Amino acid sequence: MFKKALFSAALISFASASTVLHAQEAKPYLFVSGGQSDADVPKSDLDNFWGVGPGISSSLDTEDTAWKIGAGLKLNQYVAFEAEYIDLGEAAYSATDGIDIARTTLATKGYGLNTVITMPLDRFSLSAKAGYHRLETEADFSFSGFDVMSESVEEWVLSWGLGAGFNLTEHFMVVAEFERYRDVADEYDVDLMSAGLRYNF
Repeated sequence: MFKKALFSAALISFASASTVLHAQEAKPYLFVSGGQSDADVPKSDLDNFWGVGPGISSSLDTEDTAWKIGAGLKLNQYVAFEAEYIDLGEAAYSATDGIDIARTTLATKGYGLNTVITMPLDRFSLSAKAGYHRLETEADFSFSGFDVMSESVEEWVLSWGLGAGFNLTEHFMVVAEFERYRDVADEYDVDLMSAGLRYNF
């Protein structure tokens, strides 16, 4: 209930910000970024799920390609709000006894809002953000090529991030960011390192 109320308040704040567009000299922008995610998935939990014991080897690849796209409203040179869709890629686990192979994939994507605080430094800028996202994680389990089970978990998660930007022109900016999404699927954190382009109207 608290999380839903917090998201509603953030959504109302984001929407009402447009009413002060002229008074605060607010400016909208669009952005797209791509990079690499790293999920802090506990390998021991997957080993236990599949009953990995002596003679069985297992591995876990927690890194994958990730991307995001969204729009923001910059109220002034210091404060902005963002709405975004994000795909955090997937973590892939496998275990084998030399004949049969057990596999698990955990893919996460969703949407959310960020509040961004920026420190302008001429053509450069530094930023910090805090966000609230609705993320869905699809978990698929297979054994020797046959599907065993699948499930989907949706959670509201908190996030934070740090970034830097460089103004190429009046309208285009290159951005680089580090972000952490907390308690994804109520189990683990996912980090995202990304770089992208922002268009300021």
